[in-house]
Amino acid sequence: MKADILIVGAGGAGIAAALEAARRGAQVLILDPGAEAGGTARGAGGGTFIAGSPLQDRLGILDSPAQALDDWLAWGGETVDVEWARRYVEASVGDLYAWLATLGVEWVRVDWHEGNRVPRWHAPRDGGLGVIRALERAARAEPRIGWCLRTRVTDLVAAGGRVAGVLAKGPEGPVECWAGAVLMASGGFTNNLEMVRRHAAHLPPGSRILLGGGEGARGDGHALLARMDVQFVNMDAVWMYPYATPDYQDPAGLRGLVCRGLEGDVWVNQQGHRFHNEDQRGGATGAAALLQQRPATCWCIIDARIAARYHVAHPRYRHGTTPLRDRLQQLLDESPFIARGDTLEALAAAAGLDGGTLRETITAHNRMIATGLEVDPDFGRSLRGVEPLTEPPFYAIQFFPLARKNLGGVRTDLDCQVLDRQQRPVPGLFAAGEVAGMAGGRINGRAALEGTMFGPSLFSGRVAGRSMA
Repeated sequence: MKADILIVGAGGAGIAAALEAARRGAQVLILDPGAEAGGTARGAGGGTFIAGSPLQDRLGILDSPAQALDDWLAWGGETVDVEWARRYVEASVGDLYAWLATLGVEWVRVDWHEGNRVPRWHAPRDGGLGVIRALERAARAEPRIGWCLRTRVTDLVAAGGRVAGVLAKGPEGPVECWAGAVLMASGGFTNNLEMVRRHAAHLPPGSRILLGGGEGARGDGHALLARMDVQFVNMDAVWMYPYATPDYQDPAGLRGLVCRGLEGDVWVNQQGHRFHNEDQRGGATGAAALLQQRPATCWCIIDARIAARYHVAHPRYRHGTTPLRDRLQQLLDESPFIARGDTLEALAAAAGLDGGTLRETITAHNRMIATGLEVDPDFGRSLRGVEPLTEPPFYAIQFFPLARKNLGGVRTDLDCQVLDRQQRPVPGLFAAGEVAGMAGGRINGRAALEGTMFGPSLFSGRVAGRSMA
């Protein structure tokens, strides 16, 4: 098979690149091992970091790319690729907010997340699934885009001093594909425990680490690129979430379920004590605190009031962004990692915690609220709007660190062309999305603000599509 451009990966970055290239006249072929398009983005929340949008204006949120860049650089540290970050925040309204709206994506709200001075996490209707459906609908209508799903790329092929194609295996056997340029948009590696352990050597030895990347995020693209002697950066920067419980329906016992909507909960370690400000739930705060516990686990204590509104970021437990309440209750009732009790003592016994210590911890929490304190004196948590945990049944959801995304990847220039170890562009080879650390190799540095995976992956896909075409 021949095309002008081959794209390895049918996720958000790959489809965005295909649309850009095809609309500039290129014949594009997308290859992906999955049975459907979407990759990790299909099951993602889809929240996108955007600065200065019309929706922010309507809500009275004053923001600008300059202010957003300041927050980005302060959060990500010295290893942020400043030029990629600047290009992204300056283009976020035009290249993401407005562009996706033209494809039918509806932006429904803007949320605040830690590290930002103002709310700028833009939520699309139906989450990542809604965005993928809009992208795929547009790409399927484009006659210059061909699809080879259920097709796994097994090697990159070089000819005439450049990458000129791929070898692949499809439903009918081996396939050779040739093109003027190849884009690696193959995703990350946070569904590969061996790679997570190898690169994130800072994780406590012997601790349980859950996997939270997309089903296809196994690092296959990284392995193909490594054969080309290219440059990788920040590969040890694996971004962890602290609020995940094991997926008890996963046969391998490796996958985790990300639990949200738990505001007002209390976290206790194995000794039954609080150890952290529960409002700080990000990879740079909550995950760091969880990883310092011995063992690296904790229990999220909630009551029936919170249980009635919690939700889980997994297609089994939601349709788009609509929670499926019967299945969420089933998770609470059936998971061996979630204990239940009509009293705190019964809850502690079910969870294997000390009943007296847990009762003292929750009683102290409730007392702070009852006395009208606005700030928790132990950990600095704001108590405004927080209600006491008093409504049975009570639940203890066991959390473990979850590898959600890899912030590093293959290094590229500003056109998404892959760089070799001598900083030279590799002719014919491009990369976008999580295999390139979302963009450039390290657009986030060592810490990611929320929405800076989904948005930059789409953005780098668009940049790559324009560059290749």
